Amino acid sequence: MISALCIPLLIVNAFARERATHSDHREYTRARVEKIEKKKIEDSRSVEILVHLTVLDGIRKGEKFVSVYRGEDDLPKEMFYRPGDRVFIGISKSDNVDEVEYVSIYDVDNTVGLTIILAMVTITIIAVGRLRGALSIFSIILSVVLIFYILIPMTLRGQSPLPIAVVISLFAIITTIPIILGFTRKTLAAILGASSGVILATLLSIFAGWLMHLSGIVTNEMLTVFYASGVEIDLRSLALSGIVIAALGAIIDVCISIASATEEIFRIHPGISPTEAFKSVLTVSSDILGATVNTLLFAYVGSALPVVLLIAMRLEPGMPIMLVFNYNPVLSELVKSAIGCIGMFLSMPATAFICIELHGGRKKQTNSY
Repeated sequence: MISALCIPLLIVNAFARERATHSDHREYTRARVEKIEKKKIEDSRSVEILVHLTVLDGIRKGEKFVSVYRGEDDLPKEMFYRPGDRVFIGISKSDNVDEVEYVSIYDVDNTVGLTIILAMVTITIIAVGRLRGALSIFSIILSVVLIFYILIPMTLRGQSPLPIAVVISLFAIITTIPIILGFTRKTLAAILGASSGVILATLLSIFAGWLMHLSGIVTNEMLTVFYASGVEIDLRSLALSGIVIAALGAIIDVCISIASATEEIFRIHPGISPTEAFKSVLTVSSDILGATVNTLLFAYVGSALPVVLLIAMRLEPGMPIMLVFNYNPVLSELVKSAIGCIGMFLSMPATAFICIELHGGRKKQTNSY
C-alpha cells in the first residue's frame, strides 16, 4: 500500500487542541525499515524514495507498508532512515473508512539507547550520593512532572505561564536543597538565597520583556507552538518562563556552595565577626563565580554550537556586528544567559548575608543567657 512519508519530525502534544476539520483516526506503533528504494524523477532535481516498513507492535503486527517521499534529495545521509532501523509510525484512516489513508514516519526508536544512558546516570548518582542521590532523583522527577502536568497543560489552556513557572521553581528549590544538605541552618539559608535569586531573575526577565521587542525573545519554536495549539498563548510570558527555569539550576548550585562555605567558616572560626565572615564569603564567591562563568560559557557554546556557526556565516565584510547579535536565535540566547547569570551572581551575596544573619541571631541568643 502506498502512503505519504512525513519527513519533518512532528510531535503531537496530548493537550493541544485539534485544528483540523476532520477526525484523524491515527494508530501509533513501531515498525522496522526493511528496504529503501530511490528513484530519480525525470526532468527534475527531485527523487522518489520508497521506504518499505513492517509493523512490529499492536494489532497490525506483521503488516507491511510502503511509504513514498517525493522531493529534493538534499537531506544529510546520516539523517535519513536506513534498513534495519526501528521507527515510530502513525497509521491514519479517513472518517468511517477502514482502509489506511497514509502512514507518517516519525523519529527513529532510540528507546534502548535512552534507557541505557538514564540507567548509567541513575547508577552513578546512587553510587556516589547513596540515599541522598536517590532522593535527588525523586526530586528531579517530581519537578519534571510538575512542568509536564501543570505548566504545559495550563499554558495550552491560555493561562500565563510565568507565575506558574515561578511557583514550580520555588517548589523545586524547597524540595531539592533539603535533600542535598539535610535539614540544617545552611539549608534554610540556601533556600532563602535561591528563592531570592529566582524572584530577582523573574523581575529581570519582566524588565527585559518590557525593554525588548517581542521578536527578540520569542523563538521560531514558540511561534510554532502558538499556531499549532489553537489557543491564545502569551508568547512573552512563555519566553520569560523559559528564562526563569533555565536559571534555576545554576542558582541552586551556587546558593548551596555559598551556604556550605559560610557554615564552614563559622565552624572553624566560631568567634569571627559578621563583617569578616561576609568578606571571607565574598572571596569564596569570587572564586566560585569565575569557575561558574567558565562552566556556563562552555556549556552554552557546546549546546548552541549551531547558533555560533550561524553567527560566523552571517558575519560578512562591512556588516555591523550588532546586526548579527540582533539575529533572533542569537539574541534570545544572549538575553536568557545574561539574566540567568545576573540572578545567579546576586543570589550569592544574598545567601551569604542570610546565612550570617542566622548565625548572628544564634550568637545573640546565646549571649542573652
